[in-house]
Amino acid sequence: MTTLHEALETVYKSCRQQLFTCALHVTRCPARAEDAIHEAFSRLLRMGRMPDDLKVYVFRAVRNAAIDQVTRFRKLGDVHSNNGAVAIFESHDGPADSASKREFQSRLETAIASLPEPQRDTVVFHLYGELTFKEIARLQGVPDSTVAARYYRALEKLRAELKE
Repeated sequence: MTTLHEALETVYKSCRQQLFTCALHVTRCPARAEDAIHEAFSRLLRMGRMPDDLKVYVFRAVRNAAIDQVTRFRKLGDVHSNNGAVAIFESHDGPADSASKREFQSRLETAIASLPEPQRDTVVFHLYGELTFKEIARLQGVPDSTVAARYYRALEKLRAELKE
């Protein structure tokens, strides 16, 4: 029988980049995204029981911890805020990376950020978190069809925005 600690370690090892990207999406700050992940896993390790769908539960915990980070720092009047100017894409192309690719990524990030929160979360969880619609539905507490509709509406808005 797998312990909670072992199961969490497995989820972390297989999803660490996706968890970071989802936390970064909420916090818009790499350091706070890391803090949110650490905080979430600390809470999860203390819970003592194994949830039904651990992967979905972990993503929800990380998202909630990221929201807590944002709320906490907003209340403190954080002067180190970067006003959302953080890239969620990692560039591994080196110095030859084209300006047009960077420009497109910047436009895409701006377009994603402008989506209504339920659509934005659905896109981020699906594309960057690599969660299925069924997992996102459990995470958001809505029917699968709602997630699919949010995703396709978001894609239409992104297509329209990026055509300009």
